[in-house]
Amino acid sequence: MSIKVVIAEPHGYCGNDNFGVQRAVRLAQKTARKQPGKTYLLGEIVHNQHVVSRLEKKYGLKTVQRIKDIPKGSMVIIRAHGVTPSVYQQAEKKGLNIIDATCPLVVQVHKEVKRLAAEGRQILYIASSKNHDEAVGVVGEAPKAVILTTLDELDKIKLKNPQKTIVLTQTTLSVLETQKKLNRFKAKYPEVEIKPHICLATSQRQKSAIELAKRIGFVIIVGHPTSSNSNRLKEVAQTAGAKTYIVDTDKELRPEWFKGIFEVAVSSGASTPEWLLKKVIKKIKNF
Repeated sequence: MSIKVVIAEPHGYCGNDNFGVQRAVRLAQKTARKQPGKTYLLGEIVHNQHVVSRLEKKYGLKTVQRIKDIPKGSMVIIRAHGVTPSVYQQAEKKGLNIIDATCPLVVQVHKEVKRLAAEGRQILYIASSKNHDEAVGVVGEAPKAVILTTLDELDKIKLKNPQKTIVLTQTTLSVLETQKKLNRFKAKYPEVEIKPHICLATSQRQKSAIELAKRIGFVIIVGHPTSSNSNRLKEVAQTAGAKTYIVDTDKELRPEWFKGIFEVAVSSGASTPEWLLKKVIKKIKNF
């Protein structure tokens, strides 16, 4: 008797042609078709190396880490997580054609930071880690006005002017953990203004993972190790009481995990392709 697999909704790439991972990947594919051999990805377009590798092999895209490594006149694709203003300036100075795949939801945060900084506000930006691509890009809009922190460090933050401070967040944080920490921070600083920017795709996936974790008690998350939202899915499922594992591919699944297990919930990160998810599900059913 094969294991019953319940797939969390939504799954696969987040977004559509207008935002998210799906938009970023399609922009890369479209640009590579129009400009074969002249299209470059500046860093990982999304946090899933399998997606990046497929774009490189199938569409001839080339990944570089620095603007100076891209030939003049080429196409440069800005990753979904965004970059600092200085990167755009470097690209323009070198005469590159910029294709901006930054998620519009992340762009909103960039604009908010610029606006608030111009108004003389202090911004406390909460990230999953201080070196996350999204955080680096956002802080780059107004480095002098932004205090960069993480959820783990939030309790240690001391504000001199809470009445002039506004709290913003990375789009892929844990909804439960963020709310818990922000409630405590608000109690400490009642004057502070809080505007979380956790995106709908992130909150929907976490809600689904929590519901399945409570109902089934065993969850597999399919996501790349560098994916913030995939790691947050694992955290919320564990917090909900389920035995939870995160795997990059089907090859990381272990038979011993499934001994005595008859039903498994499977969720996936926002940059996990459908084909990778299907391979994991197929292997689970064959245990």
